[in-house]
Amino acid sequence: MSESNDESASKIGAALFQSNESFAVEFVDKVRRIHEHFDKDKDGFLNFQELSSLQLITSGADMDGSMFGMVCQTLGCRPSQGLTLDALKLTYAAPGASVDEDYEKVFQAAVTADSKKKEDEEDDIIEVGDGGVIDISPDS
Repeated sequence: MSESNDESASKIGAALFQSNESFAVEFVDKVRRIHEHFDKDKDGFLNFQELSSLQLITSGADMDGSMFGMVCQTLGCRPSQGLTLDALKLTYAAPGASVDEDYEKVFQAAVTADSKKKEDEEDDIIEVGDGGVIDISPDS
């Protein structure tokens, strides 16, 4: 009897990353953080919507349902669940994929969004002077 596709992906992924330990640790950590960032429902899988968001941020391209199904099938994942962390590792291990570039795009976008939110919140602050007087004069 053959092993499940998820078990197969895990074994292949483990074999790929055992040779260079420090590279592997950094690589796996970045892929894990990307996976966790997009796994909005925290079920351990990147469903169609979650993977589509990842692709849009990293490549600027939309993903349709047939592409998602093909990706899942290729990586041995069920489309009803989505991509596992091990499957995402395999994706980033493929030639032409760059976890470093995608990591920077994902987390730079998150930092930019957080900074924008903080700036917007700071714009809403009203400073009250001595004696409860509100200074509404423009800064000189």
